[in-house]
Amino acid sequence: MKQQITIVSIFLVMILLSCGGKHDRQTSESVESDTLNIPELINFLEQNQLDSIIDLDNGMARLKGIKEVPRDSDDFKRVNLDKIYWSDEQIRHSDFRGASFRSARAENTNFTRSDFRAADIRWSLFDRADLTYCNFDQSRLFHVHVNYADLSHSSFRGANMFGMEGHFAILRDCDFTGALMKDTEFVEADFTGSRAVKAKLIRAVLKDSKLDSTDFSYADFTGGGLEGSTFIGAKLRHANFQGGHLQGADFSGADLYGCNFFGTEFESTNFKGAKNVPESIKGFINEKGLATGIWQDMGQTKK
Repeated sequence: MKQQITIVSIFLVMILLSCGGKHDRQTSESVESDTLNIPELINFLEQNQLDSIIDLDNGMARLKGIKEVPRDSDDFKRVNLDKIYWSDEQIRHSDFRGASFRSARAENTNFTRSDFRAADIRWSLFDRADLTYCNFDQSRLFHVHVNYADLSHSSFRGANMFGMEGHFAILRDCDFTGALMKDTEFVEADFTGSRAVKAKLIRAVLKDSKLDSTDFSYADFTGGGLEGSTFIGAKLRHANFQGGHLQGADFSGADLYGCNFFGTEFESTNFKGAKNVPESIKGFINEKGLATGIWQDMGQTKK
């Protein structure tokens, strides 16, 4: 009898755990993204705030870097590296916080796990570089080129990425929360698994790029070139696609709660299995889950 009671008890516990697991999954799918801890854009930081980032002890002893012979784990904090030529170098685990790195050339160089916080890296070339696990939080990346580069697992929170170019770049599992990504060009880039809450991607060109399983909640894609891009399973709650170009884009399985598609161009845009599709665009979607047309004013315009 005791054995039967034990078996029944175990069975009931398994059922409760199973139900609890399902409840947790359902809750996590509908939960809003954190918008309270958005970092300040570097443009608005005072010098004392920048100093606190640069001077923070990161717990690692480093040798002062020598520009002519850079090495792994070097300390280049606040160093002037403008127009430096560092192609095909190994400069991993190094500290570039507060450095001036403008108009530099560092193609094919390995910077993995380096710290670029509060650095000024405008107009520099990092094509085909290894920038994995790097920290670019609140740095200036104005018109930086990272074509064919690997930036996976890196952080760009509060960074100014205006005009940045990264065709065929790999940016998997990155964090772009609060970043300014206006007029960027990332053609055929891979953002899979990345996070970009409240990022500003106004007029960004992400043609044929992968943004699958990402969290771009509250992101602003106004006027964006998103033709052929995929947002499969992405969390896009309250994202703004106004005036965007979504021909051939794929939103299958994406969460579109509160999205703005006013003036957006659809052509065979895939919404199959998408969740919380706005009522305003449902009239464009056919039985195959594909949408074609432009939503304008209070009505619909179909091609």
